[in-house]
Amino acid sequence: MKKIELFGLSLTFKLNKKNADDAELYTKDHHLKEKIFYLILMIMVIVISSKGGYIINKQKYNVGDVAINDIYAPKSVLFNDKDKKQDIIKNLMESSKKEYIYVPQAGTVYISAAEYLFDEILKKNFKKNKLYLDRIEDVIGKPLPTKLITGLTQLNKKELLETRERVIGFLTKAYATGIIREKGILTISPPNDEAFEELTDFDKKIVENFLTANYIYDETKTKNSIAEKISQIDDQILDVKAGTLLVKKGDIITESKSKLLEVAGIYSYKKSLGFSISNLLYTIILTVIFYPLLVTKFKKNILNKNIYRSLFLIYTIGFLVFRFTKLDHIYFVPFETMYFLMGILFAKDFAILTTAMAISYLFPIVGYDPVFVIVTTLVCIMGTYLIEKVTTRQELIALGMKLAVTKFFLYLLLTYFIGREQNLVVLQSGEIVVSGLLSGMLAIAVLPYFEKTFNILTTFRLLELGDLSHPLLKLLSMKAPGTFHHSMMVATLSEAAAEAIGANAIFARVASYYHDIGKMKRPKFYVENQEGGENPHSKISPFLSNLIITSHTKDGNELGREYKIPREIRDVMFEHQGTTMLAYFYNKAKQLDPTVIEDDFRYSGPTPRSKESAIIMLADSVEAAVRSIDEKTPITIENMLRKIINAKIEENQLSEAALTFKEIEIIIKTFTKVLMSIHHVRIKYPGQK
Repeated sequence: MKKIELFGLSLTFKLNKKNADDAELYTKDHHLKEKIFYLILMIMVIVISSKGGYIINKQKYNVGDVAINDIYAPKSVLFNDKDKKQDIIKNLMESSKKEYIYVPQAGTVYISAAEYLFDEILKKNFKKNKLYLDRIEDVIGKPLPTKLITGLTQLNKKELLETRERVIGFLTKAYATGIIREKGILTISPPNDEAFEELTDFDKKIVENFLTANYIYDETKTKNSIAEKISQIDDQILDVKAGTLLVKKGDIITESKSKLLEVAGIYSYKKSLGFSISNLLYTIILTVIFYPLLVTKFKKNILNKNIYRSLFLIYTIGFLVFRFTKLDHIYFVPFETMYFLMGILFAKDFAILTTAMAISYLFPIVGYDPVFVIVTTLVCIMGTYLIEKVTTRQELIALGMKLAVTKFFLYLLLTYFIGREQNLVVLQSGEIVVSGLLSGMLAIAVLPYFEKTFNILTTFRLLELGDLSHPLLKLLSMKAPGTFHHSMMVATLSEAAAEAIGANAIFARVASYYHDIGKMKRPKFYVENQEGGENPHSKISPFLSNLIITSHTKDGNELGREYKIPREIRDVMFEHQGTTMLAYFYNKAKQLDPTVIEDDFRYSGPTPRSKESAIIMLADSVEAAVRSIDEKTPITIENMLRKIINAKIEENQLSEAALTFKEIEIIIKTFTKVLMSIHHVRIKYPGQK
């Protein structure tokens, strides 16, 4: 019978399956490609289904088509009607008044010159003194035609006075309404332009010589004025609700309506087919990129059934939430919750890859929004360095808030340069803040279920397991107090060494607490629990003693399963002894049977496969050995350490642990320092023997 508990629900079923030992877990790689296939298939189905409406939707139109039925919006969208805005701008430019530079003196000077001309002619001064004519020409800036002067002088006084009245009267009215110069052309403002046409040809010639602009067109000021007015015109955002009638039956699909239909998700058949093919090609390209990485670089993670199942669940829930969230509110979905869960549950490299996969495959679902992808990617890069420092659940909430603030400002910065509707910016920036505040809380809420359901070891769970009031540790302290004390010493040594070489110090400490829990089954068969009493091994054969001693790793694994201790710690129960030989019992057995096989007196292994496990092996061996040294000095302790560690190296016990010689040297120095602190020489007080 198989029982699975998921988020409070229990599922029991029976599987006919060959029992597998934990030590064989990583050797079964024949399901690797199948697991990756199902994972990517699930993602592709969700991604492609999110854009399946392109082909399924039968309402497909091109510009110029006639709507054969009413077309309603299939979803709520915000449509930026750029054509409407352009119409408003066009009307504004047409209705906007031109800006002019007004020169009031121009009319006064030219009218005075005209009056002066008539006065001088009436006085007949032109024939006597040419200076007066020159003065007029200096004022108006041009010579008066000789024919014009001749014509005026030939008029009698009555005709001259009538002409004067008509010309001066017209000029006065013309300058009052304005004479405009624009691009070098003089224009008389209405209604005096029509009055000018009613003048006699002779009057027109006189008037033309005394016309100048008193309103000069200011092109720069006009353009600036129009530009300022245009800048005050907001985007014409049309809030289209789902079910809104977009096009009536019989209407012709215009360019503007076509754009509105596209925003609402109703495309022409050609575009629909193009989008569908593009989405498929995009997902295939991503699969070609990520599939080999998963197969070659992260084989161990995928084959770990608990890691794989948790990843599958995170992806399924996360992608479905994004899939059924409207694009207007896509920033409200806390992607950081997915990121936090993967960053906490998985190893760093694997978490980075799965986060990159999630962002990449979400690109089509979020409507190919570059701002979403860029902002989310930058925030996750920043979080990669910060999440390593998170050790409490409160710190995770604080990290979510920090990332929310960062995401908020990044979003505003990008939208400022890229350009986006103001209403949408306000809406989405608010969603970013809310989702950031929720991300850490949601991650904390669901994290315990992932930890317990999939039995995954996290920093938070390590700290909980490191509580000495844990039932299993309390049981160890009561049943095997010597082993409990030994485990505390090993934990002290392991934590210090792991921290010194940059390994996981918390894991090293907590795993050390549990590495010998199997000794609780028969505590008196281990010297640290005999309390100076009789050694039970003296009454049994060395063969049986060997079985009892070597079985404590398997016994510990069984206890760990019972108390739901994570497999990583249970692995240490096997690995801290590696495949070392019980030389004492082997030599005794050989005296009884010379044909005894050496491998029968070795632990089953495997040898340590991580730095932390190797450190615990060394600390376990060293802690007991150092107590046998009579005079504990730095030199004697270090010599003992080197002897023990060299023996482990010669037996290939550290060959899979990835420890360098430099790190081993650091471990020796650290062990020496810690052991000297533990076994320091006390000062004898007066009266002490």
